[in-house]
Amino acid sequence: MKPNSHDMEKTMCRIDSPFGNISLDEKNDPTDRFLQAVDENCIDDDFRELFIKYFQNNWQSAFSTPSEIEDVLKKANQENSISDKCLFLLVSYEAKLSFAFISYQISGKTPRSLFYDFLVEVKNSYFASSPLALYRGGMKTVTHNYFQFLCWLYGEDYCYSKAFFEDEALDKLSTLERTHFFWGFFESISLNFLKLGNHQRAKELIRISSSTDYVGPLTKDAQSIVNGLSFIKAWIKFESNSRTKSHCLQDIFYGYHSHWEDILNLTRDEVTGSSDITKQLKKWLDDFRFDCIKLSLINTDLTKASKDEIEVWVREVQGYLTHINVGFSWDELNSDEFKSFEKQKFNELCAEFSHVQMSKWIEWSIQDDFTKILGTNLNSLKQLNAYHSKWVTKEYFDLWKTLFLEEINRLNIEERLTILSCMPPYTEDYYTEGFQWWFELFTGLVDSDSFPKHLIPSWTCVALNLKVRDEALPYVDKSIGILRGELSAPDKTNDEIKEHHKHLSCLLPAIDRISTQKGLRHRLMLQRFSAVPYSDEKLLMYSGALYQGHFYDWYTPFNDLASRWFCHQHNHKVQNRHTIDEEFEHKFYTEFACELSDFFLTRLRLRKGEKVEGDRYDSSQVIEKSSVWRQGYLKALTELGFDLNGKVHKTVNFTKKSDPDESVRSIASECYKAVRRHAKKSPSTQDIKRGIVAAEWWLLMCQRHELGLEVKHEEALKTRRNLMRHP
Repeated sequence: MKPNSHDMEKTMCRIDSPFGNISLDEKNDPTDRFLQAVDENCIDDDFRELFIKYFQNNWQSAFSTPSEIEDVLKKANQENSISDKCLFLLVSYEAKLSFAFISYQISGKTPRSLFYDFLVEVKNSYFASSPLALYRGGMKTVTHNYFQFLCWLYGEDYCYSKAFFEDEALDKLSTLERTHFFWGFFESISLNFLKLGNHQRAKELIRISSSTDYVGPLTKDAQSIVNGLSFIKAWIKFESNSRTKSHCLQDIFYGYHSHWEDILNLTRDEVTGSSDITKQLKKWLDDFRFDCIKLSLINTDLTKASKDEIEVWVREVQGYLTHINVGFSWDELNSDEFKSFEKQKFNELCAEFSHVQMSKWIEWSIQDDFTKILGTNLNSLKQLNAYHSKWVTKEYFDLWKTLFLEEINRLNIEERLTILSCMPPYTEDYYTEGFQWWFELFTGLVDSDSFPKHLIPSWTCVALNLKVRDEALPYVDKSIGILRGELSAPDKTNDEIKEHHKHLSCLLPAIDRISTQKGLRHRLMLQRFSAVPYSDEKLLMYSGALYQGHFYDWYTPFNDLASRWFCHQHNHKVQNRHTIDEEFEHKFYTEFACELSDFFLTRLRLRKGEKVEGDRYDSSQVIEKSSVWRQGYLKALTELGFDLNGKVHKTVNFTKKSDPDESVRSIASECYKAVRRHAKKSPSTQDIKRGIVAAEWWLLMCQRHELGLEVKHEEALKTRRNLMRHP
């Protein structure tokens, strides 16, 4: 037979088991009775130590009976954390704490009591960094006002401290909630002022703005807004430390919950009673706002800021600095006194920035400038922002240089060339000698094995204009040759073509100073391999005024070029002389025409190592492969008529016999006769000039034929005759 449940109960449990080891008798000694209540409620953590520490010896003055202790401990023990248990106990006796708080409000002092002392201990142990959590955890039932609660337990200056704004409980709020919370706190601080009417508010602000740093007897109402403004400054100072809370300036001066607009509305003549007072008050408030901006800038933590965040900060710094200009006339702004004042204010602001802030500012300005320079069009003017001159001073030059070198080393070689091609940011303190490293970096680029060949002309042109002209001269000849190859390529963009011609307009005058012979030959080669014609269908030269950015920037008709070189040589030879030395002029033009002839002659010769097999050579064996251009060079030689001590007629005779093109042979025969005939004459200077004009006319015609372009021969003949009239 199975036992019933009643029998099982009897066999399994003793009737005294629920009491365990608990004494059934109440302790007589008050201390023992207190500990008995604590033990019987299983209080065994730090809460036990705190409770015993503050209530063991005087528990009878705090609790009416042992049962009251047991009841409150039983309920407190249901809380999860020690701090929550403490709060439960405190809230259970809020009346006693309220008495302590009211006493503080009346006298400014809090009378000692068990629960107040326990509250202070709990505050120090568990809520030292989060008074808001203590307040919201139960103390709001005691004080009903967070500002007053803080003044009571944490001190009247706590709300201006970093700890107040770093309260852990505040971090759980959204940006909007946080802003709303701080404005609510401002209202509590400034309550006496905010309760006033507009006229009385304005009166108090005028009193404050008229004093120096708030010195002087202030009313209670005025003091409350002074405290409120001090809170705003603390708000800005400590919130600026965190980039996640960086919108506080916007929230304070322009936000939806802002009281600032209400304060600004007091700056009206009908409120202040005087336009002068209104201006004074407006200026005072404006100065306060800019002091707040400065405070925000100084306290912004940029250690881990992103590039965008740094840019926002820099823009704010620049905006703050422009405030210096307010109130000055145009003449004053351009005076030396103002520039000195502006520099002083700039240095004063920078002195308050940390090393990190200055580094980030300078680094950003360098990066921003690099981005703008490297992002401009090929032919745009490239130069460093004038703002760099602010760093090129004894205070900041070393830091600027270090950061500049770090940034430029991150660029590829072409980008480095673009940046170093800019003029260094000279100042009175740092001129050429302070930037020797800049020129060393620049000159070192071209010596690098990785320096691209197509960049050599760009480097050379910049070098000619910088302080490294001597280093550039060996590269001038090579650069022009590179550009000739670039311009003969058919796939160049408009911008690239313009850039190449801009370089030629710099390089050709440089090669002329080295050797006019090289300058002339380079021009002739550029003309030969140009992908565009230098003249129209009438063989009229295109006007540079209409076609900027092409050969017109540097190409000069042969006679004009000769005239320019002659004037330069003549003036150099005979200083302070206004008459032309005819003998010298004749000699000069003869040499110029012979130089042209010598070039044309070289184009008709066979390449080095080539020999004629049979009666004819192949066009590929001649230096000038184009039969059209060979005809042109022969025509030009015919017009010039110089035999160059027999070299011309010998080469032309060879061409007449061996050239594979019948037209070339025919023109060579005419040239041969003309040169032999001309050798017996002595041409005048004018004759030589006409020969130069006629030679160039033939070359322009060859150029158009070679490019497959139309020539209107009748109009071209008119062009020739017009040019020949006044060579």
